[in-house]
Amino acid sequence: MKKIFLQQRTALYILLTVILCLFVQGVCAQNDWENELMISQKKLPARVTSYSYSNEKDAVIGDRNLANILMLNGAWKFQFVDDDEKRPLDFFQSGFDVSGWDDIEVPSCWEMKGYGTPIYTNITYPFPVNLPNIDRENPVGSYVKEFELPQNWEDKEIILHFGGVSSAFYLWVNGKKAGYSQGSRLPAEFNITSLLKKGNNKIAVQVFRWSDGSYLEDQDHWRMSGIHREVMLLAQPKVALNDFFVRTKFDKNLSNALLQIRPEIKVQDNQNIDGWKLEAKLFDEENESVLSAPLELSLKTIVDEAYPQRDNVPFALLEQNISRPKKWSAETPYLYRLVLSITDNNGEIVEARSCKLGFRDVAVKNGALLVNGKKIKLYGVNRHDHNEREGKTVSREDIRRDLELIKQFNFNAIRTSHYPNDPYFYDLCDEYGVYVMDEANVETHGVNGLISNIPTWHYAILDRVIRMVERDKNHPSVISWSLGNESGCGPNHAAAAMWVKDFDPTRFLHYEGAQGDPNHPQYLPVNSAEWHNSNYHDLSNPTDPSYVDVISRMYPTLEQLENMANSPYIKRPIMPCEYAHAMGNSLGNMKEYWDLIHQYDNLIGGFIWDWIDQGILQKDDTGKESYAYGGDFGDTPNDGNFCLNGIVTPDRKPKPALQECKYIYQPVVFEAVDLRQGKVRISNRFHFKHTGEYLFQWELMEDGKLLESGVLDDVIILPQSFGEFQVPLPSFKVRAGCEYWLRLSVHTTLDEVWAEKGFEVAKEKFLLPFYIQTEPEVVKGSVKLEDQTENIKVIGKKFRVVIDKNSGNIVSYKTNDNEWLQQPIVPNFWRPQTDNDERGWKSHEKSGFWKDAAVKLNVVDIQTSTTESAVKVVVTKELEEKVSLVLTYTISADASVKVDYELDANKSLPMLLRVGSRLAVANQYSNLNYYGKGPWENYCDRNQAAEVDVYSGSVEDFLFEYIQPQECSNRTEVRWLELKNKNGKGLRISGDQPLSISVWPWTAEMLETATHTNQLKEEDFFTVNIDLFQSGVGGCNSWSDDAIPIEEYRAKSGYYEYQFRLVPVN
Repeated sequence: MKKIFLQQRTALYILLTVILCLFVQGVCAQNDWENELMISQKKLPARVTSYSYSNEKDAVIGDRNLANILMLNGAWKFQFVDDDEKRPLDFFQSGFDVSGWDDIEVPSCWEMKGYGTPIYTNITYPFPVNLPNIDRENPVGSYVKEFELPQNWEDKEIILHFGGVSSAFYLWVNGKKAGYSQGSRLPAEFNITSLLKKGNNKIAVQVFRWSDGSYLEDQDHWRMSGIHREVMLLAQPKVALNDFFVRTKFDKNLSNALLQIRPEIKVQDNQNIDGWKLEAKLFDEENESVLSAPLELSLKTIVDEAYPQRDNVPFALLEQNISRPKKWSAETPYLYRLVLSITDNNGEIVEARSCKLGFRDVAVKNGALLVNGKKIKLYGVNRHDHNEREGKTVSREDIRRDLELIKQFNFNAIRTSHYPNDPYFYDLCDEYGVYVMDEANVETHGVNGLISNIPTWHYAILDRVIRMVERDKNHPSVISWSLGNESGCGPNHAAAAMWVKDFDPTRFLHYEGAQGDPNHPQYLPVNSAEWHNSNYHDLSNPTDPSYVDVISRMYPTLEQLENMANSPYIKRPIMPCEYAHAMGNSLGNMKEYWDLIHQYDNLIGGFIWDWIDQGILQKDDTGKESYAYGGDFGDTPNDGNFCLNGIVTPDRKPKPALQECKYIYQPVVFEAVDLRQGKVRISNRFHFKHTGEYLFQWELMEDGKLLESGVLDDVIILPQSFGEFQVPLPSFKVRAGCEYWLRLSVHTTLDEVWAEKGFEVAKEKFLLPFYIQTEPEVVKGSVKLEDQTENIKVIGKKFRVVIDKNSGNIVSYKTNDNEWLQQPIVPNFWRPQTDNDERGWKSHEKSGFWKDAAVKLNVVDIQTSTTESAVKVVVTKELEEKVSLVLTYTISADASVKVDYELDANKSLPMLLRVGSRLAVANQYSNLNYYGKGPWENYCDRNQAAEVDVYSGSVEDFLFEYIQPQECSNRTEVRWLELKNKNGKGLRISGDQPLSISVWPWTAEMLETATHTNQLKEEDFFTVNIDLFQSGVGGCNSWSDDAIPIEEYRAKSGYYEYQFRLVPVN
């Protein structure tokens, strides 16, 4: 029996051994780029961005060009293959000839250099889902670069640094394998010291477009590949400051702070460090020393630090109390410079490193977000890396321009959607003053929360989060860590959250995917009947897992956001990490969002989606430029123009919506108290600055003409306070028919890094209550009525108007034998579909009744009457007994035509897109002047920033073309508009009430059907839209009924009346 047992046990061992061998063989046979457990080989741990200087002086300056670095940007040899099976396998060897390969610029995305296909997709993966495999062709780019080391680097450790490579790559140096890496948006560093030689050295890199890491990079942007960020060699001594973590810990009064430093020393080759020290010095912005003496600590104390068996290791190895330091905030971005130097036993500096340092405190208390003890609001935007010519490769100039615009337009926060940015971005945010929500490169939208619940993927998720935190931990601008985006929720996110909160308790933690706490008594299980029946699924669960510090949601309506603010179950700050979807002509009702946010302390702001239109510049066969979007490169799958959600254009020009943001976010607000006396209330919405350092100006205007201006003295208002002030208005004569305006503005008094002295940061314009009605002009002359079979003619001295009886429309308007109408004056209830109309609330389905309603109206009655100086023609039209339109044409002897328009639409009908009329004039009348809101495009729900004034230019000057053509270029509150030719002759359009007017060189049908701007062919006439009202553009989102404009900005079916007048001008 024992023998049989032994035989059975032996057979079992053999079987288990065979199974184990087969398993190991299977694992080993698995490609590195299709193995979620293989995320790197020989890659160094993450660390802060810093450079090794040979002396303290250079470290104080902090210019990396003075550091021990060698940039490897520029031309590299390159070969592209469309599938990994075709890739060269021995190109890294020393004798391999790459002279016949192409040259490619590094950094770059190879798709933007003519290799492979850019793919834009939002949610759907660009390959079939089969974790962790890539079941499609996998393009590969092979790179080679040769270089020589600087002579003074012989005794140094050499680190090869890649700022960002998409999505996985192998590295060889001088024919030997140096490592492997995944993770497209963070640095990969390798110590290549032992692989280098004197003279010429060769780096070979092989980049795979797709990898298992691509399952974690399913963000809503262009999918591009290659070495897309900087490459450099970093030299450091054998004993080096490898890393350091700095904190500023304030006392209870937030007056004094404890500077705490935790350094990490790297010692190579068993170097003797007896007597070696680390010194810390702190300098202010004038490079004056802050410390009375340097902080010192022996290197052996750092290297030999003991970790306790119980309790946590103390954070600080070096610390010093700093009395009343100047605090860093987005409004007051004061930066110190910390210099850390290693000295040997002779007191000689071996290495110095430095970083800019801001003293600031971040806390979440009583449902509010506090910075330096003050409740703040985040005027934020989501930002993708994008360049119209380079794709995902952005230059330092691009980054700087973004930060300049963000500051100029009164934003104070950026969410790095949805991956860490280039280190230079954070340097500028520190310097300019921008709060950063730093987001990990983790998004699995295409499989929802699957990966966060698979244990084997925890390593990859943790690695991406940890590397982000380790790199950016010393930036004062970073006030929040975000675990990623749209990746569901599970143990892997919870593990990452716990690591972050333990490692860095000084910032708040965000993750929108962490929703619903099963331990809460009001918890609703996802996909339960109660959850589905709730008003807003994402709000159904009243609280979120405890590891997130804010309750984050996407695209709540105003009602939903207010319900959250009033919820008794939500005790944490509430923040839409995405809201105000700015796709195409959008971003309506921003005012209403921020009126609400300012009411509640627990509404801490939000981040607009998003910063830049991700269009790619292209030329058609005629050389005409336009912007490409998803599908234009034959890319499949794709999500079309859903990448065009920015508030700046792809070439970083402000879109009209950005102007609205600047006004809504402005830090100083004016309200009327008694305008007759010039009394106004001024509120200071700054969190930290009083208004005394700004210049307040006033201007008195008459119909756009400046009458008087001056300075409002002694406007000193504390943060988050207000005061009443009297503008010293001069006495002036009020002329009949003129409007008088008081314009107030706030300007910088010093040069800023983001703007010159005198830059306007806030404004308001008040219509003064001084108006005298004009006496109606007596029209002299006579007119004649000719009532013919097909039409009605009204004839006067050198003019003629023709009304078609069949349509009831004015079809001809001539003066001095000049025909003003290239197309008849027709009613208009429709507009070319905006993205929100078409993709969102689907106006063509819900309001399609109105698309052809104007042409379907039937004339049921025409009445005429005459006086000596005028003819009146009253046309009544009806449609299905549901719509009645009465048009009263008054043609006077002065050649003017007045249109009285009365629409009565049954209230059971859907909302209209516009209530108005349309005509066309010859394109020789290309000079446009108007008195109304401008100068930029504006709509009824996005016109707070626009000012009533007189504006002049060409028709082209007043156009704003969206990348996918749609309704555009409207102006509201127009008193009059003139279109003139080069000789000054033209047509004037005015109203008895303010009008909404737009002028296009195309037809509405062109705007409706064109998919790109190069398809818009200019006509020999201008389309002129003359409306009483146009529905707002909306923009809560762009894919559901919530895209519709809010109630007060809808042209609901009902009764409307308005008037407009046409008159020739010389």
